[in-house]
Amino acid sequence: MVGGPTQRSKTKEKILSTALALLNNEGEPNISSVDIAAVMEISPGNLYYHYKGKDVIIEELFADFEDEFRQVLGAPVNKALAIEDNWIFLYIIFEEIFDFRFFYFNLTALLERIPTLRPKFSRLLALMQRTFEGLFTNLEQGGYLVFRPDEKRILAERLTAHFTYWLSYTQLRGYEGQVPNATPKSLIHEGVYAALTQIIPYWGENSEPYAELLKEFKDEQAG
Repeated sequence: MVGGPTQRSKTKEKILSTALALLNNEGEPNISSVDIAAVMEISPGNLYYHYKGKDVIIEELFADFEDEFRQVLGAPVNKALAIEDNWIFLYIIFEEIFDFRFFYFNLTALLERIPTLRPKFSRLLALMQRTFEGLFTNLEQGGYLVFRPDEKRILAERLTAHFTYWLSYTQLRGYEGQVPNATPKSLIHEGVYAALTQIIPYWGENSEPYAELLKEFKDEQAG
């Protein structure tokens, strides 16, 4: 979904939604501002009047992503999640990332080319890690998880890395468009399941509901 924190004209919204679809589906390196203008059937000059090149469009799209992602990460802070809601929360995070997947598929190159994005993305990663730590604290207090000193932080950091690089990993494995029956839903589902399994070593004495949750999730994935 495109719609950032500031008011935009309909033309700007159309440029951003068109650009997002092209960047996601064709890959950021393969799309230019001229391509975006051509799909919209406007002149490159008209597009340039609204956005001075593709990198400016990407910065604006990242602002949308950042705004939406912060709202998603705020969910367990605003209200503690029930045990059955944990996988849904992780799924929503992956869905948000998938909606702006062009950025993650070309992360290093984009951060080098548009350095203003680096500190913003770094802050998002820090926020994700803190969110996971808070989530684990709630589960720990409920007896679902048990941590030794510093394990909670390490697990939160590991899951943050998992979410950041999962799509690139699946691309390297040849999923996108090459593996039979590989759909966006299946890629996200497998990513969530892989995240949930990383929590298994920390199960506590009340972990039976979590184990059942994981089994149900795996059965759903197989189905």
